Amino acid sequence: NDEQDQTSVLPIDPGDYFDQNDNFDFDESIVIDSVAMMSLEINSANDGHTIGESGRYFVHEGSFCQVYRLDDPEKRYGGETGSVAMKVINDQFPDEKDISRLENEYNVLRHLANPDAAGRALNQTLRNGAAAIYLDWLDGNTLKEWIRSFHSVRASSWTMNSDNDGRKKILSVLKNTTWSLLDIHDAGVVHNNIRADHIIIKTDEKCSIKFISFGSASFLPRSDKNSNTDKRKDLISLGFIFYEIISGKSSLYTDHRQPLFLTSDYSSGSEEVSSVEEGQHDATQLYVSHIEVLSDLASRIPISFMKMIMALIESKMTARRYQSVNEVYQDLDHPNTFLNDSKIRPYIGKIKFPHDKLFGRNDHLSSIMNVCQRMNSARPSEVILVSGHSGTGKSTLVNHVGKILVKMGVNFTSGKFDQLQQAKPLSTIIDAFDGYFSEVMQSGQDVINKTKTSLLKALGSGVSVLTRIIPRLCAVMGISATDPVQIGFNDAQNRLKYLFESMISAIATPSQPLVLFLDDLQWADISSLQLVKSTLTNSENKCFLCIGSYRENEISNDHPFADFLSDIISHKIPITKIELGNIDRTIVNALVSDVICTPELETKPLTDIVYRKTGGNILFVIQFLQSLHSEGLLLFSLDSECWKWDSAEIETKTIPNDVIRLLVGKITTLPLHVQYILKLLSCIGSVCAESTLRLLINDIDHCTKESKTTSDKESDIFPLLKVAIDEGLVNKEGSSYHFTHDQVQSVAYSLIPKDERDSLHLKIGTILLKNMPNHERGNIFFVAMNQLNRGKLVMEDGMKEWVAELNLKAGREAISLSAFRNSASFFEAGISLLGSSCWDKHYELSLQLHNFYAEVEFCNGHFDEVNRVTKIIIEQAKSFSDKTRAYLTFIKTLGALRNLSNATEVALAVLDDIGEPIKHSDMGSLVRTVHVFAKMKDSQFLALKEMDDDVKRAAMKFLLALVSCGFKIVSNDLPFALNRMLELTLIYGVCEESCAALAIISF
Repeated sequence: NDEQDQTSVLPIDPGDYFDQNDNFDFDESIVIDSVAMMSLEINSANDGHTIGESGRYFVHEGSFCQVYRLDDPEKRYGGETGSVAMKVINDQFPDEKDISRLENEYNVLRHLANPDAAGRALNQTLRNGAAAIYLDWLDGNTLKEWIRSFHSVRASSWTMNSDNDGRKKILSVLKNTTWSLLDIHDAGVVHNNIRADHIIIKTDEKCSIKFISFGSASFLPRSDKNSNTDKRKDLISLGFIFYEIISGKSSLYTDHRQPLFLTSDYSSGSEEVSSVEEGQHDATQLYVSHIEVLSDLASRIPISFMKMIMALIESKMTARRYQSVNEVYQDLDHPNTFLNDSKIRPYIGKIKFPHDKLFGRNDHLSSIMNVCQRMNSARPSEVILVSGHSGTGKSTLVNHVGKILVKMGVNFTSGKFDQLQQAKPLSTIIDAFDGYFSEVMQSGQDVINKTKTSLLKALGSGVSVLTRIIPRLCAVMGISATDPVQIGFNDAQNRLKYLFESMISAIATPSQPLVLFLDDLQWADISSLQLVKSTLTNSENKCFLCIGSYRENEISNDHPFADFLSDIISHKIPITKIELGNIDRTIVNALVSDVICTPELETKPLTDIVYRKTGGNILFVIQFLQSLHSEGLLLFSLDSECWKWDSAEIETKTIPNDVIRLLVGKITTLPLHVQYILKLLSCIGSVCAESTLRLLINDIDHCTKESKTTSDKESDIFPLLKVAIDEGLVNKEGSSYHFTHDQVQSVAYSLIPKDERDSLHLKIGTILLKNMPNHERGNIFFVAMNQLNRGKLVMEDGMKEWVAELNLKAGREAISLSAFRNSASFFEAGISLLGSSCWDKHYELSLQLHNFYAEVEFCNGHFDEVNRVTKIIIEQAKSFSDKTRAYLTFIKTLGALRNLSNATEVALAVLDDIGEPIKHSDMGSLVRTVHVFAKMKDSQFLALKEMDDDVKRAAMKFLLALVSCGFKIVSNDLPFALNRMLELTLIYGVCEESCAALAIISF
């Protein structure tokens, strides 16, 4: 390959290679590849990197040689332009193989008589084992650069019919390229390595063309110079050059380690497909598929012109074949023969799966629509559950319903649970309502104002809690996200449920009902299910319908969704259940017919094979048809303009009998660049923003060995995603890529070697965290932390403390979202990262992590875990003050377990230790204290300071715990504990617990 961005220099002065007396005649027997000599326009005397004496400029370094431009105003090296090019082997002591590469290029160029087709070879040297050749310097740019320049100023939808000047320029370049190649063939030479960067074009009106890099060229047999067999290699390459010129896309896959497509039947006979070493290309070049060529050309040129190019690359889509370059030139010399049909048919030859059609689901569609039509009558909330095995079309069915509902004026929003994103709190709910409010923002100011008014009326100041969770709600309300008032864990959870229910009530109205679709409930997190359950069971909510889809075979009795289902059944919420299975043979035939636009009667033979192989699983059917198309077993004939297939050949083809194996085979035959991108996508989840993917690809320099600039990487890698899109593996919607099915994601992830997954997750998490914008912190932070935690087993010790601290932050952030299950996972991950010696090496961090972990596990109802962790804290804490949070959590746990006597006993013991023992005096003391507050004026009460004594604040917490236990059992301690809380408030100031004490005495 020609790595144009490398600028390293020779280990010795290139002047050492010059010797005008050296002139050797070499045998013309060795044919071996050479790195292309790159030509640049000479814009100034300072062009390039000067090496040694003035007038010598470094131009390019390839894998085995370097190229220099040498000023030669006196033409002492034999050039005619005032400059010559010197190509010299990198190695000071090269082997015979390297020398032979250079020899072959020199011999071929000396043989070519016409300087218009290629530059002249001027001289060669060989001294002390070092070899160099001197060539005419060719002014101009590589054709690759010219193509990039031509298309950079034109829209991606450019066509030959829409740009008369562009069409003339293109035809001129095509003709000149063909004419120069014709000269080379007429001289008895076959180039064997025609590429856009092995062609120099002069950037003037004439666009003259010269070929370079003849290291792999060969001579035609003297007895058979008119033989077409050897010329076929160049003819096919010329066809792909035409494709590049017209489409602006490279015709070569950049990853030669993974063969994807070998031109026509090149590999038959003595030719063998082998990996091509960096810096080399042999005759078996690996091109993009004929299907991709057809797809790119169909939208740009008339079909008659397309047939010409497809014939040139020897596609099976047409029976025509060119026998010589002269035939190609004759056609180009009479362009009306292929441009007279001006009609461009962009979809010709493409498999297009209908996204607006359902097959075999009319009864299911009617059942769902019947429920939806009831939602505008102010009925209570309802539920529709769609179940079925993977690949039966559950998501497609409901999304189709969504399109119908939107046209009817119903608000439809959806979210998809992700197996790899369960650590992100409420992510699916957030995504769904972020999408809803995005639609509101695009619906005009009247809709925005109406929505804003309804929400303010329903939520009041509580809207700030939701704006912190749902980013797009900020835009609707016209406010910035702010931190809500901090309250207790359980109180925060109840507040979120109340506000979410109120939000639903505000936006779901008889005139505009709300339908929420939650996909893949088998991967739902408990926090999301609880939030949805509370909304459904609130009888005040009307005109709200929740549709859920799930794989019934993946729901066990102890699955969170099973509990969710049991709860809504117990609340007598109306549930409509719909079960989807595979489609029958007749429906499969209708699908096949629709996909290839062929009458159903004609597709029956193909359908019989498809149905027998797939069993009618819709995902399998679609992927199977895609595979047949990709492998050329189902192709479009440009001659008859209809689809063709060979049933016998398909029958003999070894094709996996399940969709997983089919997907594995499909992904592993893609170029390694594409495979790696799919693996990155699978690590992130079912959906990934393009900006995130760019970030990962630019930072994880895995796909290319050589160092590249950011723009180079993006331009090389992102067009390859089109391959995955064409294969039906990935779709792009807006600025995000998503897998067409979660099975595709699962397969892509499974292809990452198990011993590499942790490292990859760690890299992804580090990159996301490093580049996380402040305004997207809430959106990306949890994703990054999930990735980091998945990589904890391969994490270096020096990194573990930092990630543990981040887990503490993530856990606290999750608490603010009332997602206690998620927060517990973050705290637990942080503890495990610190290891067994955490209390000795990271005391403060360990104390924080353990305390928070115990507190959220209390909220989650995992009391055995709370007891275990609080015991560890009490044993490891260095001071009594460090133990107080653990004691308080332990007392609450005993209370929740109805072990009130032990809870009281522990609370009393702690109060004794901190100097606040309960003193049993007469009841008059409580009456007197209450009387003080009763006579207190508002101004006096507001003048009370905030309690700042840490010991007394701790005492207030334990006193309140004691009071709480006292209400549930007969306890003489209750009035005296309450009295002491009031006294501490009067003496030391107000704290949160003061509110509870004052509320109690107010009764």
